[in-house]
Amino acid sequence: MKHPGKTVLLLTLLSLLGPSVFADGLFRNIASARFEYYSDERYGLLWEEVFITPLPKTLFLVTAVGGENTSFSDVTYSRLGLAFDLPGFYYGEASYALEGDWDTQDLLHSVFVSGTYESGPAMAGLSLTGEFSDGVNGAVASPSLKYYVVPDFNINTKLFIAFHNYNPGGNFFNFAVLTTAEYALDPKILFSIGGTYGTEYNPDFEYGKWSILTGIKVVPSARFNILTQFEYSDHNAHPANPHEIYSFNIVTDFKFGAGN
Repeated sequence: MKHPGKTVLLLTLLSLLGPSVFADGLFRNIASARFEYYSDERYGLLWEEVFITPLPKTLFLVTAVGGENTSFSDVTYSRLGLAFDLPGFYYGEASYALEGDWDTQDLLHSVFVSGTYESGPAMAGLSLTGEFSDGVNGAVASPSLKYYVVPDFNINTKLFIAFHNYNPGGNFFNFAVLTTAEYALDPKILFSIGGTYGTEYNPDFEYGKWSILTGIKVVPSARFNILTQFEYSDHNAHPANPHEIYSFNIVTDFKFGAGN
């Protein structure tokens, strides 16, 4: 099955797009893709297509499909959820996802809940994910904090804490931290730089990994923006297969319909 670290990857990319994913009472389409090349000549594509439909009473229907299609795995998933937005203060989502591994024929069930609170220059959030399958069950907690030091400069930190029980294999804890800094070169062009560090503990191996990343977000209008990001990941501490990963991420965010 898809590694838990991959599960939170695209959610992390979406968090870099900006305030409330559910704002303005508009239809919204968010498309994400991550192209990866491994130093041992493996390669892959991770992708997600999210569509958000406004409902009455500040509710939103969230539907998504995505996958991990690589030279060594073939995974597809779908997600259905309900979100709410109280403008300027608090918004969140509850959703269910079903993931299928075409190679092993395994199924993974995931339940995701999140909440975010915005106040002045700060934005704080917490998400919880439960994962259930025949071979592994677990949970991921992810608190986050984004703070605008000045209007044109912000720092964003997300922490991922995971616990998984493998059958057979036992219990394993993992953690990862992502920190980025974003600066507005222009009101419509934002530059970001950051890094990650995390652990990879499972029944097969245990090691630490890190990455550095940089990106540009372009905001041509209030209804469209695009984020591009390059990342270098160091997995040279892998006990069986030391390697590096070079990644290119792209996320497009388009809002349409009658609204603000």
